[in-house]
Amino acid sequence: MYFLLVRRRERGVAIPNEKLAKIKPLRADVHIEYGHSKVLGRPCIEAWVFNPTPSNDIIPRLHDACVNGMAQLGMNITGFEEIDGVLYSQSWWCRVE
Repeated sequence: MYFLLVRRRERGVAIPNEKLAKIKPLRADVHIEYGHSKVLGRPCIEAWVFNPTPSNDIIPRLHDACVNGMAQLGMNITGFEEIDGVLYSQSWWCRVE
């Protein structure tokens, strides 16, 4: 199942509605799994966009991910993403395509 994914924050700050409406969603296969996080150094639930190539993640993974809201055709996932060694709060809105 593929989702249209929109990141709702930039470096921990909510994206204004005007700018959010102009962002092109990412068509992606979202995976959520419990495992060891290298960033946090402990087990946690991680959410990431599946990348079939051996390159890096398409967008930063969410650590301590939690599904906050769910509807028939979408869900909201929150967590922390690591950018340049700093953890930022992040929220993804995922809509079924």
